[in-house]
Amino acid sequence: MKPSSRAVLVIGMHRSGTSAVARGLAALSVYLGDNFLDAQPENPTGYWEDKAIVELNDRVLAALGLKWDDVVPIEHKQLERFRVRRLRGKAVGYLKRTFGRHALWGFKDPRTIRLLPFWRRALRDSKAEDAYVVVVRNPLSVAASLNRRQGMDMLRAQRLWLAHMVPFLDEIRDRPFVVVDYDLLMAQPRSQLERIAAALQLHSLDAANAREIDRFAAEFLDEGLRHTVFSPSDLDGSTVEARLTQEAYVLLLALASDRLESGAEFWSAWERIRREYETQVS
Repeated sequence: MKPSSRAVLVIGMHRSGTSAVARGLAALSVYLGDNFLDAQPENPTGYWEDKAIVELNDRVLAALGLKWDDVVPIEHKQLERFRVRRLRGKAVGYLKRTFGRHALWGFKDPRTIRLLPFWRRALRDSKAEDAYVVVVRNPLSVAASLNRRQGMDMLRAQRLWLAHMVPFLDEIRDRPFVVVDYDLLMAQPRSQLERIAAALQLHSLDAANAREIDRFAAEFLDEGLRHTVFSPSDLDGSTVEARLTQEAYVLLLALASDRLESGAEFWSAWERIRREYETQVS
């Protein structure tokens, strides 16, 4: 059966700029709903997260005995437990009610990448064609933000980064996706949004989109809210976690900067990282 709509999911680690990318998708005419979490001091321009999606993700994690900041890996078979399957049914109903009448829609919540098989199945059951924007940011910036907000130490931040980014990324191997780096978005907002639109074949940008993109760059992207900027060379490989985080980020950054395509070379390297993560870290 032909999909009834297209869904663009923004996926990535907490504190990586997923909110900025989601707001950018709105400028590209992707419908994100109107039931958002309220802005908070650590994210004064808003999260652009649907409250019900966040609640569903929290309930799925709770059904697995986890919270958002747990680093315990999730296995595919755990997502087939009865309580999780019931929640998937609720997710399908919500997606159909809230987004089903829109031809192009999406949502973002950093928890989604941890539960990607759950949402891929829910999207398929919703008769939606799925595509993805994978958001990355230098893990040192992510760790610094988590330390300020949560008091999280570097090792745990690296483990949490790996737990989000590594295990299920290959779920989207055969789906349309594009990787976006937060620092590149801050430096080149227009070209990065145009790059997203082209990569996912969203549509041709019109005058209304151009105005929204200008507004996005002028009003939403506030350089003062970016407290740290690191380069890939600032990362170190002093522990297994640090080395794998460095290798995974540099590989994703190569996609985000169009120095590498998402073909066999990328996925072969990613599979090696995933296997090492499973045997030495998780």
